[in-house]
Amino acid sequence: MPRKFYDGPQRDKPRENCAIFGVACDDIGYSVSKLLYSGLIALQHRGQEATGISLLETGGNIYTYKRKGLVSKVLNNRVLSKLWGNVGIGHNRYATTGAKEYSSSYYLQPFHFKNNEIEFSLAFNGTIPNYAELMKKLEDMGRVFVTNTDTEVIAQLIASLSIGTEDWPEILRLTSKFLDGSYAIIILTSEGDIYAMRDPLGFKPLCIGELKTGKRNLYFVSSESCGIDAVDGKFLRDVKPGEIIHISHQKDIHSEMVLRTNKTAICQFEYIYFARPDSIIDGVSVVEARMRLGMYLAKKDPILKNSEITDNAIVVPVPDSGRSVAVGYAKEAKLPYIEGLMKNRYIWRTFIMPGQNRRKAAVKEKLNPIKSVIEGKDIILLDDSIVRGTTMRQIVQLLKERGGAKRVHLRISCPPIISPCYMGIDFPTKSELIAAKFYNKYGDSYIEEIRKHIGADSLLYQTKEDLSRAITKSENELCRACLTGIYPLKSVEKIREIEDSIAKSRT
Repeated sequence: MPRKFYDGPQRDKPRENCAIFGVACDDIGYSVSKLLYSGLIALQHRGQEATGISLLETGGNIYTYKRKGLVSKVLNNRVLSKLWGNVGIGHNRYATTGAKEYSSSYYLQPFHFKNNEIEFSLAFNGTIPNYAELMKKLEDMGRVFVTNTDTEVIAQLIASLSIGTEDWPEILRLTSKFLDGSYAIIILTSEGDIYAMRDPLGFKPLCIGELKTGKRNLYFVSSESCGIDAVDGKFLRDVKPGEIIHISHQKDIHSEMVLRTNKTAICQFEYIYFARPDSIIDGVSVVEARMRLGMYLAKKDPILKNSEITDNAIVVPVPDSGRSVAVGYAKEAKLPYIEGLMKNRYIWRTFIMPGQNRRKAAVKEKLNPIKSVIEGKDIILLDDSIVRGTTMRQIVQLLKERGGAKRVHLRISCPPIISPCYMGIDFPTKSELIAAKFYNKYGDSYIEEIRKHIGADSLLYQTKEDLSRAITKSENELCRACLTGIYPLKSVEKIREIEDSIAKSRT
């Protein structure tokens, strides 16, 4: 989805853009709809706004079904019983805007494209910052758009390029030359093939797997390996940055080509927050990376040298994203790990609730301190990130006032976030990021001022060096733009200039 200037209710966590999943079976009498359901359920954490699937019907027609809502509601048994096909793709959506127009089915995925020349269905995770420029060029060629999304721009671009060649790998190779952004794309063709493509910098994760039985062979492509695990598939490998994969129900999985670059820009937030802990991304176990993040925090934590604190301390995660980090911290610090905050799983997405008072109340409804284990204790509280600081301030207040904690020492597995993301993560603008705002106001003492604002007794962020060590990826392999303000895409600089000028005009 394209980045929008967000004018809706505040939120205090970054949001991911989408999940994609595809499956092909060599048995034309076998329906893959239930497998698409299982894969999308496993990837629900990447998007909860809407879901949809496209299936190849007998005769070569593509049928697409998509609705707003969670996977279990949209793709219930009544719906799945009517959806047959041995090849299909699916998509979970998280929208980066609250605009009413985005509730239209045109904005949901998979995006089913059909004209008098070509038919295909496309599922996309990422953001194309130069989509407006591409849209204008396509409109100048007479193309008519029904949405204002980069998803349709990609589809229209693919359709236009297909006029010159029917070779799908060549079409996608040419497409990649026009797209300056982050993307993982899967395409279902009317011939029954699935093509998967990952951008040359590898921002978004994508992997492939298979399941071979005595009756049939199944091949999968998924945003994360947990999607392949959910269908009992065998995880084969990650799709390489810049690689185009062909999944054929008549043959198998094979690589068509790799569009190489000198470096990669894998999103570091996949390891910190977005991905499911049981996933493996680019050869790295997510849960192990998060545990190492916790261990490195403990290694550099000065309060662990204070026996007055350590004799009374327990390690508490903010559920759920702080759990693995807290385990690693507790292990290194040799302190007890305690679930001191109970999460109500039926209250979620407080960032879209109207009104500041309602959002504050929702935090109390969502999290409740377990007083019997934290009263009078020094709480070492672990979480993945601080974006605005509003939610964390309330959590610290809950632990002290309702839980009776003696002190709260906040430990964050991500370094300070100082810049917005233009590559598919829904961060607030720079002026709303607490680290950026406080640095501009207080200079080098900004972390201490953040601590005061949140109400913690101490605050320690991860260093950028230890972040790379924990993920086992160098700074030349990761995208750290939100931590450094240095962006790997040329088109982003134009957007930043526009946003800066708008921000100045508002002040």
